[in-house]
Amino acid sequence: MTQSRIHHAVFVALVALSGCALAADALAATKSHAAPKAKAEPAKPAGQPIEYAALETRVGETLTIDTTFHTTRTGKLIKWTQPALTLQIGTDAAPIVLTVPKETIQSIMIITPAAAEPAKDAGTSGAKKN
Repeated sequence: MTQSRIHHAVFVALVALSGCALAADALAATKSHAAPKAKAEPAKPAGQPIEYAALETRVGETLTIDTTFHTTRTGKLIKWTQPALTLQIGTDAAPIVLTVPKETIQSIMIITPAAAEPAKDAGTSGAKKN
C-alpha cells in the first residue's frame, strides 16, 4: 500500500511539472509572436531654448521643462527663484502648482504664443474623425 502511494505521488508531481512546462512554453510562444510595440513619443511643443537665469523676467509665460527624471512639464511660470521654478500646470479650472528644483532641470524652452495655443476654426468642434 505504501508503494502505490509513492507511485501516485510521483505521478501527480510529473503531471504538475508537465503542466507548468506547457504553460511556460505557451507564454513564451505568445510573447515571441507578438508584434514589437513602437514607442510613440509625444510631439514636443515648438519654442526657443532659454537659460535658467533669463527666466527671471519671463514670469507669466508658458515653458516646457525637461528634467533629470526623464519627465517633461509644460505650464505657466508663476515664480522664479535662484533655487527653483514654480509652474502652474493643468487647466484653469483645476490648476496644479509644481515647484521644480534648479538642479533637476535639464533644458527649458519658452513656448511661443502661436505654438502654445493653436488657432481653431470657428466651424469645427475639434473632435477627431474616425
